[in-house]
Parts: sequence; structure tokens; C-alpha cells
Amino acid sequence: MPRYGPHREDCPWCGSRRLRARLRRAAHGRSVLARCRDCRHTFRDPSLTSATERPSVLAGERLRYRLAARAMLARCPEPESWLDVGTADADFPRTARAYFPYTSFDGLDPTHRVLRARAAERVEEAFVGRLTDPHIAARLRARYDVVSLFQQLERVPDPRAELRAALHVLRPGGHLLVDVAEARRLFVPPPGTPHPAGLRAELAAGGCTVLTGARAHRVIARKDASAP
Repeated sequence: MPRYGPHREDCPWCGSRRLRARLRRAAHGRSVLARCRDCRHTFRDPSLTSATERPSVLAGERLRYRLAARAMLARCPEPESWLDVGTADADFPRTARAYFPYTSFDGLDPTHRVLRARAAERVEEAFVGRLTDPHIAARLRARYDVVSLFQQLERVPDPRAELRAALHVLRPGGHLLVDVAEARRLFVPPPGTPHPAGLRAELAAGGCTVLTGARAHRVIARKDASAP
């Protein structure tokens, strides 16, 4: 049985309290897709706090990790350092190491599972906490060639702050890999918006060049060399 976090009364993207439930998942009767009436951000409410252990889910995750690693390999073939945010047991670094054998993978997670991952040599350094914690941000500033966030923006209370923190620990010229669950619905601009909105616009505003298509659930962006 999946574990869920608390229900939200506001949008994690814009803070609006004008929410509408769109779909109830019949399997467990708890997880609802909620949609913000103001910014049209769609998110799970309550969100899953950890992945299920069903074999089909795990197999799907492994495939997703392999495809993400291959996509990054085509754009950044030899990164020296990589931070996987929300890594838990470091399943992604373990998968990606087959494509990046000379890359140093580190893991960050709010739980102590990341320490077990380090003990199992899935990551070289393990950090317990959140990317937005001031002491972590100060320690990891501009340290990594690649930062990856797998379905992380959907799970944190402030996605914008999480995105800014990811760019903070990325070196100029480094690459950010963001994987989202509902790519076509998560970051849809509200009707009548004169300028682009959502994840791609946030990345551009943060000094990044987005390298993937507008409809991709896997977004890869390069931090511009002039970005702080």
C-alpha cells in the first residue's frame, strides 16, 4: 500500500487556494489529481511520500532511469560530479553508473536511506536534508556538473524554491535533469497569459537554456555560463 502525505489546501506552485479535484484514483480511494483554478498547475493530493514496491512499478522506474541516463549522455557525456536529489536508496545513481562509470554520484534525501545507499556504495557522498536547507545550499554551492530531480517538484511544498536551489548547486555550464509525472498538465499557463509560464519559463528566468521539447516529461536544461 502506498504511503501518502497530508492533504493540501493551497497550490504548491502559485499558493492559490482555488483548487478543484479532477480525478480520484479508484485503486486506493485516496489520491486525487487537484488542479489550481488560477495557474492550472495539476498535482496529486495527497502526494505519495514513497514509491510502491510492486514489481511493475519498479520495472517502470528502472526503464525511466535508463532512458534519462541515455538522454543526458547525449548532451553531457563526461560529467565529473552529479547530485541526485530525493535519491532515497539511490536507485537512479546505481542505474546511471552503467553509462557514466567515471562520474562521482552523490545523493541527497530527507531520510536516512541515503546513508544506507552510501554504505552500499551506490553514492560517494550522502547528505541528509533538503536542497533548500541553508547549510546544505552553502556547502554545495556551484559544486555539480549535473543535478537530477526525479518527480521531486511534485513532492515539495515550494517547487520554485526547489528549482532555484537546484540551480544554486549547479556549476555554470552544468546540466539540470528534471523528470515530472504529468508533463502535459503540471505547468500549463493560465488562459490569457501573454508570456510563457511554468517550468520552462522558470528555467529561462534562472539563466538556463532548455534543451528538450515543450511536451517532454523529461526536461534537460543547461545553466548558462554567465548565470550566478
